[in-house]
Amino acid sequence: MAELRLRISGIGGQGIVFAGRLLAQAMAEEGKEVALRYAYGAEVMGTPVHSELVIAEEAILSPYFREAQVAVILHPKAFPEAIPLVAKDGLLVLDSTVAGGRVPEGLRVEVRPFVARTSSGRPGDPGRLAPVAALGFLAKLSLFPLAPLLRVAGTGRAAPENIAALNLGHEL
Repeated sequence: MAELRLRISGIGGQGIVFAGRLLAQAMAEEGKEVALRYAYGAEVMGTPVHSELVIAEEAILSPYFREAQVAVILHPKAFPEAIPLVAKDGLLVLDSTVAGGRVPEGLRVEVRPFVARTSSGRPGDPGRLAPVAALGFLAKLSLFPLAPLLRVAGTGRAAPENIAALNLGHEL
C-alpha cells in the first residue's frame, strides 16, 4: 500500500492519542513518511477521541483525509462519529463492545475483545491499553511491521504493559 490512512477512535482515557504517537514514531523510525493529528472534545475524559495517521513511502501532501482506509473503533460513543468516515471498501476493526452497530455494506469487518482483554479491572479503566492491542492486531494483518512497534513501546516506565498489549493484539 503506497499510503495508509488510518483512524483510531475511542473515548478519552483509552489511550487513543498515545497509540497514534506510538505508531507514528515507530513508522518514522522505519523511514516512512508520517502525518499524525488528533481530534477530541474539550471534556476529553469519556468523550470521543480520534487519532488520524497517514503513513506513506513518499512525501505526504496533506495530513487531512475524509475517509480512512482502515478504521479502529474501540467504544460505542465513538461509533456514530467514526463510522461515516470509513472508505466504502475499507477495513473496520471493532472492539467487541461496539459490535452490533449498523455497519455500511462493503466493509471488511474484524471484531476482537480489545477492551475486555486489556482492562485492568479497576473502576474507571475504559481499556486504556486497547488501542495498543489494536495496533498489534493491525500488525498481524500486515498493515505495518510489529518489530518497530515493540522497539518503540519498549522504552519508558510503561514498557512491559505496552509490549504485553502489542503481543496480545497480535495473538487475537
